[in-house]
Amino acid sequence: MVGSDLKYYLSGGTANTNPDLSLGGIISTTQVGTSLHGLFDKVTPEEASAGDIEYRAIFVKNTHVSETAYDAVLYVSAETTSTSTIIAVAYDSAGSQTVVNENTAPSSPAMTFTTPYNKATGVALGDIAPGTTKMIWFRRTVTAGAVKLSPDAGQITVIVGSAT
Repeated sequence: MVGSDLKYYLSGGTANTNPDLSLGGIISTTQVGTSLHGLFDKVTPEEASAGDIEYRAIFVKNTHVSETAYDAVLYVSAETTSTSTIIAVAYDSAGSQTVVNENTAPSSPAMTFTTPYNKATGVALGDIAPGTTKMIWFRRTVTAGAVKLSPDAGQITVIVGSAT
């Protein structure tokens, strides 16, 4: 099992190609990268002035045909470049939650959003068997009075341990 066997996909249904609609549900066939720049839309002047919190869900999929990704851990390997935005992550163990819009927090099952910046503080996803997925939620918080910065990009990483 190598890290390149772990792929990231939008949520929101098999035909969804729009990150703004990646609001949970089932996995899309649209693959996304590890950069968070394309997952969230641009912050509007109104959102920057007032502050804003938005949510997105993606799936981490093990595309290897026979090997399990053991002890997978997700963390934010590069925080956003803006000091006015923060990305937090949470693991949806049920893997099927949907929210009505990008400003609604996922609530069932209850999840704890954290800002892990390394493997030691990362979110434990457990083992990911071949062909299976784990749903991850992201929360982007824009502080009121945010200064314009383009692009505002962060990065996620999923690391796997060794076979046990």
